[in-house]
Amino acid sequence: MRNIFFLLIFSYNYSIAQDVNNLPSIKQKQVYDNIITQELFRDSAVSTTVIWIKKEVKPHYHSNHTEQVLIVEGEGQMLLGHEAIFIKPGDLINIPRGIIHAVRVTSKLPMKVLSIQCPQMDESDRVMVQPNGW
Repeated sequence: MRNIFFLLIFSYNYSIAQDVNNLPSIKQKQVYDNIITQELFRDSAVSTTVIWIKKEVKPHYHSNHTEQVLIVEGEGQMLLGHEAIFIKPGDLINIPRGIIHAVRVTSKLPMKVLSIQCPQMDESDRVMVQPNGW
């Protein structure tokens, strides 16, 4: 009986822990001016969010988490530390905690990105800055 109980609890936890998303098919749910987000997943270790950007993300850094950004749609320029780079669909950008970053969209199509933060994103962790020349 104990083995059956363990199997049921394990099966339940395993089934709710799975989640499958198709990034190209995820659409924003409302009209937006510059930035809109849709959280896909969150637990104590990580948060995963789709972000649509029409114009820009102002320069900032995160004091407590690392971020990975996968460009799904759109193109632009990204400030990453002291370097400006061109970003396009398929690019995966690793942003260690404390690194200043920003985005300017250059395509007519809004930029759509998958952002993964570890540990999970906390809005109070975003520190806005004004670097020279951006």
